[in-house]
Amino acid sequence: MPERGALYAGAEPLLLPLREEHSFLPELAAIDDWDRIAIFWVNYPNNPTGATAPLSFYEELAERARRHHFLLASDEAYSEIWFDEPPHGALELGDLTSIAVFNTLSKRSFMTGYRSGFVAGDPNLIAALGAFRLDIGTAPPEFVQHAAITAWQDEQHVEAARAIYRRKREIIEPALRAASLRIAASEATFFLWVAVSDGEHSEGLATRLLEHGLVVTPGSYLGPAGEGYVRFALVPDEEECRRAASILAEAL
Repeated sequence: MPERGALYAGAEPLLLPLREEHSFLPELAAIDDWDRIAIFWVNYPNNPTGATAPLSFYEELAERARRHHFLLASDEAYSEIWFDEPPHGALELGDLTSIAVFNTLSKRSFMTGYRSGFVAGDPNLIAALGAFRLDIGTAPPEFVQHAAITAWQDEQHVEAARAIYRRKREIIEPALRAASLRIAASEATFFLWVAVSDGEHSEGLATRLLEHGLVVTPGSYLGPAGEGYVRFALVPDEEECRRAASILAEAL
């Protein structure tokens, strides 16, 4: 996690809450001293909210990064898991100075354990990382490299994955509406960020669902700003999602 990396480096992490009234984007106006920033991490499409960021958000952050001499680090692991339209990313910017974009086969190709991905962006930064990696990096096993080549060159399985997640969402979404639960954000990723009913805490709703056999994550477990939401993960198969929809009807 970026927070642990900052602490390890002796830096002071500053956590910006992602709130619905700001479209689950960090409120940049809350930062009063941009010159103290070394790395600004963003994660869109976002886990846990499923929100995406507009291109204007990246443009503003990139301009600030150049002006105040910090690195904009964009975690875009979920960039190819979306429902209606492809999300924007930092590599769309014309000037990649002070930008590093991280991606992985973990989500697009279901290859979590392979630990295979890439970093792209500022040419000077990439050159420095390439030189540094000679001392600290390790080569992945040959079978991982061959699997990664195949996965990066094939888009059909990614399109099929998106279709599967859409079907799962179409199964769960009506059940949530019937239970008077509102999806607060779900433009991308395989997560549904669901607002709990007024007067109930996220842990309370998660506990009630768990008692009926349905596991969701209380938003409060994912940070202070997560209270008031629970995260549904569309990772079971479609039959299990139909069972989850029926559990929602029984439990709520």
